[in-house]
Amino acid sequence: MAKLLGKKGSKRQKTALKYNIQKRVREHRRRVRKEAKKAGSKRPQKKDPGIPNSWPFKAQMLESLERQKKAKEQELEKRRQEARSKAKEEQKQREQERQQVIAEREAQKAAKRKQQVEKNKKERGRASASSAAAGASGASTGGKGDADADMDDDEDDEDDEGEEEEEDDDME
Repeated sequence: MAKLLGKKGSKRQKTALKYNIQKRVREHRRRVRKEAKKAGSKRPQKKDPGIPNSWPFKAQMLESLERQKKAKEQELEKRRQEARSKAKEEQKQREQERQQVIAEREAQKAAKRKQQVEKNKKERGRASASSAAAGASGASTGGKGDADADMDDDEDDEDDEGEEEEEDDDME
């Protein structure tokens, strides 16, 4: 019995469509090769057919090939060791530079703190001088402002002592 699948379509296609398909396939294959090349996967190398038994001096040829192979491996290992040592040296140097930068930054911070403390002391000295002047005038008015100024001065002195202790801790 015959199968009733209907009519099959023609396989004819326009020439432009045919060439467009070929172009797309070509581009796709090129991209795949390029990605494989980037990934580092190489095509398998053909096997060395070796040296035929009838070759004169076969043993000497095999020995020389073996020596060349060992020399290549040693050279490669030497290069790897040099690269490792160079990388370690560079890492140590980067670490030292980093430590220097940190030390410089800390020194700058300490200098800035000292300047700030000196500035605060000067301001407090001026404030205490002005409060003393105000206290003298306050004594004539009733002396009530003088007690408040003394309490403020005590609090400032305690703050100064705390800042100096913090600086001493930072310096160590």
